[in-house]
Amino acid sequence: MIITKSIQLVILSSILLVSVLSADIDFALICDKGYRVSSIKRSKTAYSPLGSLTVECEQVALPETTNCAPQQSVPKCTGLLEGCTGNTWLGGFHVYLLENTTQAAVLDPVCCSSPSVQIDSGSCINDQLNTGTRDFSHSIVADLAYRGWQCWHQYDRNRTLVDLLWKTEICPFTSSDFPVLTRKTDCEECSCECGIEQCSNGVAPVKVIHKKLRLPCACECNCTFKCL
Repeated sequence: MIITKSIQLVILSSILLVSVLSADIDFALICDKGYRVSSIKRSKTAYSPLGSLTVECEQVALPETTNCAPQQSVPKCTGLLEGCTGNTWLGGFHVYLLENTTQAAVLDPVCCSSPSVQIDSGSCINDQLNTGTRDFSHSIVADLAYRGWQCWHQYDRNRTLVDLLWKTEICPFTSSDFPVLTRKTDCEECSCECGIEQCSNGVAPVKVIHKKLRLPCACECNCTFKCL
C-alpha cells in the first residue's frame, strides 16, 4: 500500500494529538486570577533547542470577580482559530511537550472573564508570535489583551516535528476595576528581569512574572520560576 507524504503528516499529527490528550501537563504558565498575559517570550541556551518560555502578567480585574478555566479540548494546531472567545482574555497556558528531542510543545490557553472587563471584539487584530525554532519576544500595550489562538506544526526534511508556529488574536479592552494608567512619556520601560538565568542542568527556567505599574514611573515585579 502506498501512503503519500500528506497522509503521513495527517497520521503523525493525529498520533501527536492523541499523545497530548492522554498526557499529563508538563508545566503551567498561568497568571494569578484577575491578570492578563501581557508578554510572551522564548529564550534559548546552548542546552535548550527551542528555549524556555516566560510570560508576563498585568492586572485587569479583581481576583474575587474573575473566573478562569482551560479549554474543553487541547488545541489541534491545524491553523483554525481556537483559544479564548467572546468577553474572555488569555490568562496563561498549560504546556504539553510533544517532542522530547526538539522540545516542541503545545500551548493550551487558559481563558479568564470578569464582569468588570469588556473586550472590544470588533477591533481585534491577528499577529504572528514566532518563526520556527527562533527566539521571540512579543508584548502588548496596557489597553490590549491576547484572546484567540492559532497554531501549526512545523516539520523538518525528515518529517520530525521541530516546532509549533503561533498566531494570536489581540483585542482592545476596558476595565472598570483597573483603568489604564497614563504614565509620563519620559518614563523608562518597566523591565522585569528577575529570577535565575540558568538552571543546574544548563537550561533556562520557565518563568511567570507579575508586573504592576505605579505612577509616576515606578514598577513592581514578582517573579516565580521553575527548572524542568
